[in-house]
Amino acid sequence: MNSEVELSREMGVLSATMIGVGAMIGAGIFILTGIAAGTAGPGLLLAFSLNGIVTLFTALAYAELGSAIPEAGGGYLWIKYTLPSINGFISGWMSWFAHAVAGSLYALGFGAYFGLLLENYGISLFGLSGEGLHKFLAVVVALIFIYINYRGASETGTIANIVGFIKIAILGVFIISGLYTIYHSPAWFSNFNPFLPNGFGGIFMAMGLTFIAFEGYEVIAQTAEEVKNPKKNIPRAIFLSLLIVVPIYLLVAFAAIGALKTDIPAWQFLGQYKELGLLEAARQFMPFGTFLLLIGGLVSTMSALNATTFSSTSVSFAMGRDFNLPGIFKKIHPVRRTPYSALFISGALIIIMAVGLPIEDVASAADIMFLLLFLQVNFAVIMMRKKFGKELEYGYMMPFFPIIPILGIISQLFLAIYMFNYSPKAWYATIIWIAIGILIYYGYSLNKEKIEKGKVARSIAPGDYRVVVALSTLKTVEPLVTIGTAIAKAQESEVVALHVIGIPPQTFLETGNQFIQDSQPVFDKAISTGKELGVVVRKEIVASHNIPEAIIDVSKSGKSNLILLGGTERLFRGKIKQSIPHIVMKSADCDVGILFPKNFKRIRKILVPLGGGEHAYRVKIAENLASFFDAEMTIFMVVKDEDSVLPGRKTQEEAIKSMSRDANCEIEVASSIEDAVLKKSKEYDLIIIGPSTEWILHEVLFGSLPDKIIKESTCSVLILKQPEQRAESWIEMMYDKIRKNVLTGLIRIKGQSQDP
Repeated sequence: MNSEVELSREMGVLSATMIGVGAMIGAGIFILTGIAAGTAGPGLLLAFSLNGIVTLFTALAYAELGSAIPEAGGGYLWIKYTLPSINGFISGWMSWFAHAVAGSLYALGFGAYFGLLLENYGISLFGLSGEGLHKFLAVVVALIFIYINYRGASETGTIANIVGFIKIAILGVFIISGLYTIYHSPAWFSNFNPFLPNGFGGIFMAMGLTFIAFEGYEVIAQTAEEVKNPKKNIPRAIFLSLLIVVPIYLLVAFAAIGALKTDIPAWQFLGQYKELGLLEAARQFMPFGTFLLLIGGLVSTMSALNATTFSSTSVSFAMGRDFNLPGIFKKIHPVRRTPYSALFISGALIIIMAVGLPIEDVASAADIMFLLLFLQVNFAVIMMRKKFGKELEYGYMMPFFPIIPILGIISQLFLAIYMFNYSPKAWYATIIWIAIGILIYYGYSLNKEKIEKGKVARSIAPGDYRVVVALSTLKTVEPLVTIGTAIAKAQESEVVALHVIGIPPQTFLETGNQFIQDSQPVFDKAISTGKELGVVVRKEIVASHNIPEAIIDVSKSGKSNLILLGGTERLFRGKIKQSIPHIVMKSADCDVGILFPKNFKRIRKILVPLGGGEHAYRVKIAENLASFFDAEMTIFMVVKDEDSVLPGRKTQEEAIKSMSRDANCEIEVASSIEDAVLKKSKEYDLIIIGPSTEWILHEVLFGSLPDKIIKESTCSVLILKQPEQRAESWIEMMYDKIRKNVLTGLIRIKGQSQDP
């Protein structure tokens, strides 16, 4: 029975509103008020007011889309539904970066606040001070929350509500203290003169810089599947959260500037202290101001860092699950059940940005990303009405459509571009990140999407499984049909013998009929071999100007699960020339096998060397062949040193745990993988290996590992590759190497003498 897991709708409008309020009243107001005041001057009040208006444009879009499609996913989901596929990918890619960079901002904010706490008590850490101490503490707290998320712990509802109450209460005391001080200071208005010391340019930069503090309402849309009556309550929660938060921001800015008494303009005083500006203001007029603001800042930055670590991990994990990022992003820890790979990569991104950029540039990079992300949501709301307006049931529709989303697009694009004047480094980081995303989309995601669609098309019953054996010469017919039959029988499937008649480009394809008779001996041999092995071989003839493309087209049209070809020449030829099997292996969206037969007779012993990358598929095919031939099967690994033996055994155990028949497991310590495999292969009839995971340059200069085994082995060689290995092989190899090195180091530290 097919079933779909849904989230229980238990959240009312008040709870949803408090989620948005808690997300917006976070570390941003504590960290960015001082920096923004130094940029805009007293005009910070105007900057916050205008940001509230700009935020309202996109909030209206979120309210409308959230009421029409109340599903977990929010902006990423809507963009994916309505805009071209690359926009869906880029929105997820940018959202991942934006939340990770926001995490860097909050880690740096924690470092600044905790560093000040240490300095107040005269505590020194490794002699560090100033920015060096702040960055060290940022890395430490980031690692702590990476570990917390790895363990599977996170803020629960009660803790989150307590943290939210503490933040609002501290800001409330700050506002009341500031207003009381202003009331008893007749000259307070001088702190606001001049109102725009840096002109409107300072206002625009402050708006872009603090935009991140206004974006938390999107979390309400992320939890849409948990909200009761979402068509009504999501819009209500979004608007209520803004109605609560924007006045608080304005009052905090007014109190911070108006209540200060300094020798220099109040806004310059705040700007000098940057992320600690609000704390220094509280020191002057708020009871226990330093202590309370330190507590508020530390609680807020930790809460926000935990949330952004969780969010960036969730986005990258979702993109891995949706095949937009390599498969390592969707790996789940077998015990913790957490997406540990996505977490560690996202955590590394948080730490790199925190260490590599000043806090102003980190904040700017996050703001630019959120501005560009929300810009796409405004496009999405326009396209959603255009494409699906009559099909969707809206709980809320914004007024003045499409003027409001257009104003949102224009204002957000303007602020994002204007941020270049404040932080060119942030824009360079943003451009580089988007460029990398575009390369990954066209180099991996687009192809991966086609591959997965092909998998769905080939998700058929065992009796419908189809093995296509591409035949070219008479001498390879028997080995290819024999191997194809062994695999097909395990799946209760058919074997199709394919012969492509190559026609020169100068000749019409119709002339292929003249050469059909030339194919007859090949088919006769294929049919008789199949008959001896107890399988019916169906024949298919194609005339084509492009032989590899013809093989790929036939496999697509026939729902092929495996294409099997014969290899009689060097498989890899770098970029100068590629053989037909290599082209098919590179481009086919189904499994591909290339057989290099040598002294092919009855198969009694099968060798499966394991290396970097995915090997489960090869082990499964080897098991099918071993069952068909009643052959002995050996899982073989070559490691560089004794320290790698234990991780190697673990890899072997993973490989054989799903097997239904016995297999030998052997490990050899050797400096040369190919020499060890070649020496071992002398005892076997067939080696099953994967495609090269080495760098292309290495292949061109020295030849790939499969090339060497094919050329020098004395037994038959079968290369097997699944389509997803096309883009993921080197990534998986690097990831596995890092993981194994870490495991080896842990084993060495613990001094264990047995497999953990």
